[in-house]
Amino acid sequence: MTKIAVIGGGPSGITAALFAAQNKENEIFVFDKSIILNTLLPTGGGRCNLAFAQYNFKELAKFYPRGEKFLYSIFSKFSTAQTIDFFEKIGVKTYTQDDLRIFPVSNSSKEVKNALLKETAKHKNIKKVFENVVEIKKKDKIFELKTNKNSYIFDKVVISTGGRGTGQKLAQNLGHNIIELRPALSSLITKEKDFSALSGVSLKDLSASVFFENKKIKTLSGDFLFTHRGISGPVVYKISSYCAYLDFNEKNPLTISFNLVNKNFETFDEKFLNNLKHNPQKETASILSEYLPKNLALKVLEVKQVNPKTKAGQLTKTDRLKISKSVTDFVFHAVGITKGEEIVTAGGVDLKEIEPKTLESKLVEGLYFCGEVLDIDGLTGGFNLQNCWSTGYVAGQALKEKV
Repeated sequence: MTKIAVIGGGPSGITAALFAAQNKENEIFVFDKSIILNTLLPTGGGRCNLAFAQYNFKELAKFYPRGEKFLYSIFSKFSTAQTIDFFEKIGVKTYTQDDLRIFPVSNSSKEVKNALLKETAKHKNIKKVFENVVEIKKKDKIFELKTNKNSYIFDKVVISTGGRGTGQKLAQNLGHNIIELRPALSSLITKEKDFSALSGVSLKDLSASVFFENKKIKTLSGDFLFTHRGISGPVVYKISSYCAYLDFNEKNPLTISFNLVNKNFETFDEKFLNNLKHNPQKETASILSEYLPKNLALKVLEVKQVNPKTKAGQLTKTDRLKISKSVTDFVFHAVGITKGEEIVTAGGVDLKEIEPKTLESKLVEGLYFCGEVLDIDGLTGGFNLQNCWSTGYVAGQALKEKV
């Protein structure tokens, strides 16, 4: 028997164990300090966003700010179609939303977790060990593994501990370079502190242009949400991800210009100005509320120092133009991320030191990696789980074949 330790019982680790277990000569021990697959439960708001309906693997890889080209080889073997097929085979039927996100028909992360656990239980060569791995050493061709309770000897090791740092430290002690860990997919704290009254107000499919140190970083789009301390929602998560390694702060903020009327951008100025012209007796706030949530319309006018009760016909040309511009160029200054609320972590084990065809270390023979422990992270929409399923498959398949 080939003894394999899988350190981390999350989505990637369990996937690796399942495929490695198809070789009955492999004996697999999944180590986790708490509950197996517990990290799966909150994904997709509890609905488990399994994947994204992009079936071209190179196009799919574009949704990963870090790891895009490395994923070509991995996604060419196991991508969206294989993910759907895998879950169908273990009893999880799926459907695709209009926004191309893929969910289980049950809309239940618990169902996905239970299906994976049920599949794991079918393999008598997979054993669960609820202990915390604290050290790994390589001696000759074997690995000496220590937990908080016991010591073990293994032939192969898979590190799949996620992005919180535990697995990265284990990898570093084995000689691997670790790309600095940074929060990604997080809400942002803004310099503007007087928007708390708008907390909970959301807008659909906004576009945002991001600037740092007078240079344009990117233009992104997605849904938007005001919070007590700043801004959030998918478009903000994207911004935080692409800007994860920019050191923005109070003195050197990230400047973000939002178009609050998204798809109506090209015609908004003309429509709004005509509306003002043809309704001179209506209050300005009332007219602006036809395009924005009322509270936000009032805030726009407050920022531009325009009395909301001013009749449209009483507005000066300057006021009309500055209101219009504010709606299509509404600026926030981000000074930090909301710590502890990030969805994933940027950084991890340096991909230059990993063989993409097998996910085996180039430095330590018999050592494999999968999931977020690697320097791979995706945007929201099922991409980070796809990374888990795909890298778990590649590592597991390599271990199934290489004994």
